[in-house]
Order: sequence, then structure tokens, then C-alpha cells
Amino acid sequence: MIKMLQRILLVLGVLALLGVLLEIGVALAATLPNGTPARVVQVQAGPYPLKVSLYKDPANAGYALPFAIAPEQARTGTLQFAVSSLPGHGVDATPIQGSFSQDATGGIQGVVEITVRGTWNLHIVVDGPAGQGVADVPVQAIAPLTFPDWSGWLIGLAPLVGLLVFALLQCRNNMAVLVAKQVSTQ
Repeated sequence: MIKMLQRILLVLGVLALLGVLLEIGVALAATLPNGTPARVVQVQAGPYPLKVSLYKDPANAGYALPFAIAPEQARTGTLQFAVSSLPGHGVDATPIQGSFSQDATGGIQGVVEITVRGTWNLHIVVDGPAGQGVADVPVQAIAPLTFPDWSGWLIGLAPLVGLLVFALLQCRNNMAVLVAKQVSTQ
């Protein structure tokens, strides 16, 4: 009985570990750009025509939105970028700076956080030899998928089941010790 319970608990522990690793993998995959952008937008940031690629459209609220920005025309000199996510009208959030790195084409690739659902703007500021330019790309953020109620209850009550099994085994063990003491005293 005890060996079987240990095996069941081991299987449950391994399944829980696999679930955590899967969730970590999904969260990391959500922030990496895949091969094909979900939406490509042509914008004019002052004197600079840009191609903005969004790798998730609509964006998932609470996750990073991967993006790439490339200049449409070859330019002499380098372009400096600043990218942030600005909440739209009626969205209760604060602006968040994006993180990115330059690529070989003179553009950038990076991620920006979209914290809550609603309408956001990917705010792009470009500085270059022709001066500064600003562009906004509208982004819609939706709520990510949620757990069904039954699975939340199942996960939440799992420790209680473990405690009940532990208490039952302790009572059974204590009863066996009491019986052994009574037999030994007679």
C-alpha cells in the first residue's frame, strides 16, 4: 500500500514538473519572433519610411510582443531607435520601454511589454542624419486564454488531497502502534 502511494505521488510530482516546464516553454516561445510576421505595417517616421513587423497580432496581454523594424531605403549613416508601448485611450496602464538589438540591415529586433488588454500604440522614435521622426503603430491586445474553472479547482485542491492522505496514513500507523503496545502489555 505504501509503495503504491509513493509511486502515485512520484507520478504526480513528475506530471507537475512537466506542466511547469511546459508553461515556461510557452512563455519563452511567446516572446521570440517566429519566421513569418503576423502583420507588417508600412509607416513614415518623419523623413524615414519604415517597415514594422509584428510577430503576434493581436498581442496577448501580459506577454511581450516581438517586433522588427527595418528601414525601407538604404541610408548613409546609422539610425537610432527608441521603442515603447503606449496605452491607448481608456486603457489603465503606464508606458513601457521596449528592449531591442540592432540587426545587420540597420533595423532592430526586440520585444515590448503589453501589460493589459485594450488598444495600444507601438511608439517609434527614430534619430538619423535627416533629423528625428516619430511613428505610432496601433496594436490590439487581448486577454490570454484562461484556465477552465474545474482545472483551477483541481489544481487548488491537490494539496488538500495530499494532506488528507498523509493524515489517513498517520492515523493508520498510530493505530498499528497502539495495537502493538496493547498486545505486548498483555
